[in-house]
Amino acid sequence: MFIMKANTVQTAPGTTVGGADVLAFATELGALGAVAVWGWHSGGWMGALGTALTFGTVWGVFLSPRAAVPVTGVWWPLAKLAVFAVSALALSTVAGVVPAAALLSLALLSAVLGGTR
Repeated sequence: MFIMKANTVQTAPGTTVGGADVLAFATELGALGAVAVWGWHSGGWMGALGTALTFGTVWGVFLSPRAAVPVTGVWWPLAKLAVFAVSALALSTVAGVVPAAALLSLALLSAVLGGTR
């Protein structure tokens, strides 16, 4: 949790943000961007908006740290990797195999470092 005070952002007391957290957030943003770009190429603005909203909703409901219906145990990293695989597939159709492989590799590293819930 972040607290805004006098134009600075501080983490809440007792909360630490490590490298695994930064990597997870970066890969999530990369996956969101990948599906949005794929949606743009597939359906223009509506496609980009629709795919980004769908991705964000699925992630927020099931996979985010404050998910309403959290996926737990060993299924959590597997579900994350499945979502990342779909976004990497979308990215490969738009940008090629190398960026998609990079996204999927970073997502795999993030899942390994993140463990289970």
